[in-house]
Amino acid sequence: MDNSQTLQLLGSFVLGALLAAGGVFVWLSSRMKQEQQRMLHVEHARVQISQQVTQARKQIEQLQRENHELRLAVRPAPRAAAPAPEVPVDAAEATRLYAESKMQPPAPKEERQAFKDTVVLRRSQE
Repeated sequence: MDNSQTLQLLGSFVLGALLAAGGVFVWLSSRMKQEQQRMLHVEHARVQISQQVTQARKQIEQLQRENHELRLAVRPAPRAAAPAPEVPVDAAEATRLYAESKMQPPAPKEERQAFKDTVVLRRSQE
């Protein structure tokens, strides 16, 4: 192998390495550009969501204020309690009424069953 073949081999190797490096550079730069676009898109979406959250909080605060004002408007003014009339209570009569109420049986409750009672079935002996 003479010098010219060695120089051609070395030159072609260097040229191939330069072409490969250029191809990798182009490929990586396109990937970086895509990633930067994704980052910008995500950042834009984050800012938009943040603005929507802020707007929603303001609306909630406004609705709460309006709700409070409506509650105050609807709530009737407190009235002074009418004094209870002073009726003399006979202690013997009150005791008799209390005893009679305890002697009477309580009114029967109407029980309506929503579901039938559960019946547990025995296992069949097999």
